[in-house]
Amino acid sequence: MDELADTLALSADAIVVATQLEQNAEVIQQVLAAQGWSCVDATTIETVLAAIQAEVSLVIVSEEMLSLGNNFEQLVTGLNEQPEWSDIPIIFLLKHCRRFPNCLAMLRSARYQRSITLLEMPLKRHEFTSIVQTCLSNRQRQFQLRDTLRQLHESNLALESFNHMVAHELRNPLNVVTVSLDLLQRMSLESSEQKLVQKGLQTSRKMNQTLKALLEYGKLESRRNLTFETTDMSVVVEQAVNGLQNIINAYQATVDWTDLPVVQGNAKLLENLVNNLIKNAILHNEAVKPIVMIESESRGDRYHFRVIDNGPGISFEDQQKIFQLFVRVGKSQVEGSGLGLALCQRIVNQHGGTLGVNSELGQGSTFHFDLPRAVTTQA
Repeated sequence: MDELADTLALSADAIVVATQLEQNAEVIQQVLAAQGWSCVDATTIETVLAAIQAEVSLVIVSEEMLSLGNNFEQLVTGLNEQPEWSDIPIIFLLKHCRRFPNCLAMLRSARYQRSITLLEMPLKRHEFTSIVQTCLSNRQRQFQLRDTLRQLHESNLALESFNHMVAHELRNPLNVVTVSLDLLQRMSLESSEQKLVQKGLQTSRKMNQTLKALLEYGKLESRRNLTFETTDMSVVVEQAVNGLQNIINAYQATVDWTDLPVVQGNAKLLENLVNNLIKNAILHNEAVKPIVMIESESRGDRYHFRVIDNGPGISFEDQQKIFQLFVRVGKSQVEGSGLGLALCQRIVNQHGGTLGVNSELGQGSTFHFDLPRAVTTQA
């Protein structure tokens, strides 16, 4: 099996024929070979699973393979573990359709099912060849999609690395400018000169804030250096609120939360997420006393959180824009980098979830996101 697995890994264009009947395998291979297609014989479900992992072009399985042990369940699991771009073509060869109910059950339980074909034996050579050709053409399009996605990923990584480098390099000279303007502001200047220095200082501080946000955003480009562990969201929210006390007091805001669950996540990132959402709910709130409420509920293997405010609400058009980089909407004159919600979205994405908003003008806003349940370990 190891030798076969090595062969499959080197031959993504291979067609794997999985059957317990040597006669069937021989006939099928002869038909395929006549078309110049590379073919590999497989007699165990382990080899079929290895073929799927090796991202081969096509797998042909005869019905007797499905009747052995838990082959059926293993095959479904293997298909469901494919990468997002892949939907490997599978041809099931059925004799008098005795395994047809099993195959239908598989179609219902397999996440990737658009490329599953059922054929009744004995095969008609012309029909079989035509179907195989269609499957191979479909697989080639998937390979092209895979290559495109890889190129896009590499391009995005290079672009983010460049952005991170530029942001980092700009901070040092910008700090020099900020310090120099701060010193000038303390000197005896005429009114017009004082205004120019003040404006320059405000601009440099805003740029510094934007560069800092860019650096934080760039750090989240990969999960490789992130640690995900059991995290109490009640503690996370409490720490975020403690860090925002100056803003909360200045705006006479109220921040409350229900008993929140324990999740599997990165505590530092989640505190940053909650901090940004609460701060936005307060700073962009026109109410005399801003109110923010944080709730959660259990849904399957994840918890769903809601951050509710009594602010002015967000129009439907603006809801489509607020998670984009450098986009600021609404009438609020609050200064910011335009990166806060984009950063929040990336943090939630790193936890396998999604961040969204429900809002109507004049009715406040509810930002919602989901996080995975804490992983429990048995002693």
